[in-house]
Amino acid sequence: MRDQFRLLLALQQVEDRLRACALEEQQLPQRLQAYEAACAAARQQLVQQQAAIEQSERQQRVFERELVNHQEAIRKTQSKAQDVKTNKEYSAILAEIDAGKQRLEALEDQLLGLMEATDQQRQAYRAQEQQEQAALQELVEQTHHIQQAQETLRCTMLDVHERRQQTVAALDAKLYEQYQKVAAQHGGRVVAQLQEGVCSGCHLKVPPQMISEIRLQTQLFTCPHCRLMLFWFA
Repeated sequence: MRDQFRLLLALQQVEDRLRACALEEQQLPQRLQAYEAACAAARQQLVQQQAAIEQSERQQRVFERELVNHQEAIRKTQSKAQDVKTNKEYSAILAEIDAGKQRLEALEDQLLGLMEATDQQRQAYRAQEQQEQAALQELVEQTHHIQQAQETLRCTMLDVHERRQQTVAALDAKLYEQYQKVAAQHGGRVVAQLQEGVCSGCHLKVPPQMISEIRLQTQLFTCPHCRLMLFWFA
């Protein structure tokens, strides 16, 4: 029976390993989420920056048209000066020309400021493009690492499955049937060890008479409290 008990313990360890592998397999793709989010954020930032650049360029074109219109208006006003007949009319035209030139200078200053701001936006856009490329590259590399980890994990699981089959094949059929029943009742947990008179599963004391019988290892006992298969190994 000792060999059978050891097989049961080995089976529990193998199935624990399989559950751990299954959980790791499920969690591996989640490791990509942070890198995917970084790529999405970088792309969104680029879209926003591009929209800002386009808006600045539209404003720049508006100022440029307004500049052309004001320049034309000043030329027309200046041409009128040749036709005036009184000093009052001439003074009014000069005032109009002066006001036009002031407005023209203000427009030129605004346009220059806008052009500088647009250049800065373009520089920021190019820097953001580099960040996006770096994020994409990191995502590609991490995807490759995870694919390698998944392949390694698949190989490990195949090996563990094979060890499980070998262990089950060596187990007594009735003992394995009882193992499956306990596993179904306890979510996969089956085996507990007797440690200083205490069940390792529920951490409660086992009756002294049962302890003596368990140590003989001549038959299978379950914990009177948690019903896990209870073994003692020297």
